[in-house]
Amino acid sequence: MKTIKDYIDSLFLGVVETSQTKQLKEDLLANAEDRYEDLKSQGKSENEAIGSVIAGFGSIDELLDEMNIKQEYIDEKGYEIDEITLEEANDFLSVRHRGATLIGIGVMLIMLGAALCFASAGITGSTENLGFGLLFLFVGAAIGVPLFIIAGTSMTSSNKKLDDRFISLQVKSAVKKRKEQFQRSFVFCIVIGVSLCILSIIPVVFMSLADFSEANEFIGVGGMFAVAAFGVFFLIFGGVIMGSFTKMIEQTYFISDEDKPGPKAIAERNKKMPSWLQTIEKIYWPIVTGIFFIQGFFLGNWGTAWTIFPVAGILFWILESIFGEE
Repeated sequence: MKTIKDYIDSLFLGVVETSQTKQLKEDLLANAEDRYEDLKSQGKSENEAIGSVIAGFGSIDELLDEMNIKQEYIDEKGYEIDEITLEEANDFLSVRHRGATLIGIGVMLIMLGAALCFASAGITGSTENLGFGLLFLFVGAAIGVPLFIIAGTSMTSSNKKLDDRFISLQVKSAVKKRKEQFQRSFVFCIVIGVSLCILSIIPVVFMSLADFSEANEFIGVGGMFAVAAFGVFFLIFGGVIMGSFTKMIEQTYFISDEDKPGPKAIAERNKKMPSWLQTIEKIYWPIVTGIFFIQGFFLGNWGTAWTIFPVAGILFWILESIFGEE
């Protein structure tokens, strides 16, 4: 154990010793001892156990930063900072998981309604019957929209409970483990989602080659919406869940409403993203969505209009990477 103690002491070389840093060292040593005994009980040799414990330490910079944040808050307010507990973090992730499922199903149902709308017009062989096909779209919306409301209400309520509260390293560490466990599922969702969205153009091409007519064109568009509906579900499901992990890991203070962050979150955000880029972000996605609908309704480019979203996402990510601060 002397080896581990000496290693911990070496981590604190150059750090001013205070009651807080002394307590931090004691806590790290106690955790290291517990980890060492646990590894030994698993049949590890002494050298293997010591090596595993030391390898798990990494840098203490984040621990020191967290300690300074907490101490500064105590000095300013006179009481300890309000932290998000591990149980609250798990509840937040569970709500997000249910929300991702409901939102994904809601969007899928609306798109399937649109698919049946176009397909029915093609099958009947008359665009005049498109009004009857709209019934399918309304049914999909009637089921999908309430799912959005249920998911949005529960997610908003969960967010407000955590708003502007401190996210400790203990919570971040637990969330990181869950993120790593979900990583394979996330990759699967993205691969399947993107593949289905790309393949959704096949019904349009196939029906056009089989017999180029207005009826076949409508059936092809219906098939495109049907295939893309399942792809969009996977993209939304994986994206929302992965976003919930990122929200917990990358923020120091939890941001409930992106448009109205708390005072602590505002200070943190200003360090990471300049104000002018935040202003652009507020109008960026509405403009992108507007272009999508203009391409579809006025130019009839439903088959390729969806590509604007991944392209817009990549472009904004490039802006954040260049002008944002890690």
